[in-house]
Amino acid sequence: MTEIKLLIDQGREYQLLWPQQRALSVIFPESRIIKLSKLLQKSAAPIACVSFLVQYLYFGHEVLPRALAMSLLVLSIPYQSLIWLGYRAKQPLPLGLISWCAEIRNQMLDAGISVQPLSRKACYRDMASLLNQAYSKLNKAFDLP
Repeated sequence: MTEIKLLIDQGREYQLLWPQQRALSVIFPESRIIKLSKLLQKSAAPIACVSFLVQYLYFGHEVLPRALAMSLLVLSIPYQSLIWLGYRAKQPLPLGLISWCAEIRNQMLDAGISVQPLSRKACYRDMASLLNQAYSKLNKAFDLP
């Protein structure tokens, strides 16, 4: 159980760290998952309540277990997205992305911004941190896809 809580916490952290840029949303699914996760965090509880009440009021006591199970499923969806984000944050980067991040790092160093080097065992969280730093510290002329 603590492993799941750790994944959820890492997912929340990764959700805050990932830069919400249109250019990145074409390449990586994180932006879409984060938008969906934020929407579900706001709307899952009301949807679950309405779903439970409609089923209970329309069908009566006989559907109580099914209505409860369906409501719990709807309530769990935001947590599932955070678990996915937490899992993704820990995944190692492919070599192509490591070299792409190295190019971004070199551009940042040329601009006079100090950046930690990425190791060969870098993960998506490290890339998100680098991209976040690149988008926040460099001007609009910075060349990111």
